Amino acid sequence: MVDLQIAPGEVKAVVSGSELYKAAVKVSPVPKVRWNSICKDCSGAIDSLVELLQGRFSKGVMERICRQRTGLFPSPDEIKLSCSCPDWASMCKHVAAVLYGIGARFDEQPELLFKLREVDQKELIARAGTGLPLAKKGPAKEKVLDGGDLSEIFGLEMAQDAPREDEASGKKAKLKRGKLPARKGKKATK
Repeated sequence: MVDLQIAPGEVKAVVSGSELYKAAVKVSPVPKVRWNSICKDCSGAIDSLVELLQGRFSKGVMERICRQRTGLFPSPDEIKLSCSCPDWASMCKHVAAVLYGIGARFDEQPELLFKLREVDQKELIARAGTGLPLAKKGPAKEKVLDGGDLSEIFGLEMAQDAPREDEASGKKAKLKRGKLPARKGKKATK
């Protein structure tokens, strides 16, 4: 494969054989009724808007998009193949190479399927986003830290003027926020 370009409704490719051949795969756009049905069916099966925006679909959405005849993938009667080679078969080895290349490209960039079928994936996201949580669910209640005093949780004195026992004299000293006490032979730092 020398070149493979996926555009709305058509894939154009240059394939190397005994010569360079131009191959094309034309695909009909998704009928509006089918696209509306896909969007409606998927809106209840999307787990999280974040996952959808990251290009990850739940199992239910993938099953709906991949459904034969009513999904996003074209049926054989929605595809027209052509090649400039002298082979009389409608699917010559050059077209087969293009189809393989399309599959490989979809694996890397699944959003190209929407482009090829002339539908806007943002429409799926917009319809699905109504009433969806940003993530599947929040952390379990027992895993959320209490918003109370952190000094109690960690057993530290964190108050602004917390008393501290001076190591050398055993006397209590006051610490000011942002200052460390002087140690023997060293100056206090900020």
